[in-house]
Amino acid sequence: MTAIVQEKEKQTLQQWLKKHGSSVASMGGLLFCVIFFTITTGLKGESIWSASKLSTLIGDVIVTALMAVGAVFIYSLGNMDVSIGKQIGLYSTLLVLIGNSTGSLPLAILACLAIAVVIGIINGSAGELLHMYSVISSVVFMMVLSGISTIIYSNLGTRNISMNPGIDLTLFRQPWFMVLVLAIEYAVIGYFFYFTKFGKYARAIGANQTATSQSGVNIILYRVIPYIFLAVCLVTASLFQMGYTGAASDSTGTGFEMNVMVSLILGGMPLKGGMKSRLSCAIIGSLTFSLLAVGLPIIGVPTNMTFLIKAAIFLIVVLITCRQKGGALPR
Repeated sequence: MTAIVQEKEKQTLQQWLKKHGSSVASMGGLLFCVIFFTITTGLKGESIWSASKLSTLIGDVIVTALMAVGAVFIYSLGNMDVSIGKQIGLYSTLLVLIGNSTGSLPLAILACLAIAVVIGIINGSAGELLHMYSVISSVVFMMVLSGISTIIYSNLGTRNISMNPGIDLTLFRQPWFMVLVLAIEYAVIGYFFYFTKFGKYARAIGANQTATSQSGVNIILYRVIPYIFLAVCLVTASLFQMGYTGAASDSTGTGFEMNVMVSLILGGMPLKGGMKSRLSCAIIGSLTFSLLAVGLPIIGVPTNMTFLIKAAIFLIVVLITCRQKGGALPR
């Protein structure tokens, strides 16, 4: 009788770990980073929790998390968007240019939102309409936006532009405001992701698009909606990226798409999407990623090495995913 009970308990534990294993691993990774960098940076005499480092950490976490929260919707579809970095660069540039020319930051924000929504609609629908992987359309946008950015800065004759001092950006550098906006975005996106058909159908498409389509779901519509959510999140992230520095350049946003991907991976996001997709992956992963980005240089690791670490994490997860039965990468 005891053996039967023990066997049932073992099976229950195995089922629980199978269901929640990624969450446990991601939380464990975050906890490890917190403890590790608290001890090691303290020994170096420059705590990661000092006022200056904490401010840098918050700024880095917020921008990454704002992007990642929106990207969860895309990854739940089983898709990925590699144009994220170039979109951030373009929106940051336009915020400065339109803000300086009109003297109105709200007008610049509205213009960026309109452009972002158009890009999102095309990105979300092109794959289904043209019968190709959605990542291909995002690659096209990445190259097009890169070309537009090059043309803009070539015509300006400079690689950096700054916001007019007459437009006050102080609010976007306040940690409490950063956290507040992230909390609001998380709550809004979380509502749509967990409690409406937009999130339900997005995860269903990621799990099995054929079955979802045969259930009468409009695939194109429920592919486009997640990209529109991402568009709003990217403009919000661009606002804080530009607001924190008060400027934009032709390199703004470079590598951000990889930052988002690695953050979601660290947060336990299943790359093939589906019903196991969780919004919390964005926050946990962004915190872990930012701790690595800020903490490693303090303990003596060269800044350039962080790129190698990101690449290593990405390759490891890709190899693990590809070797799993039925495993898949984002499309």
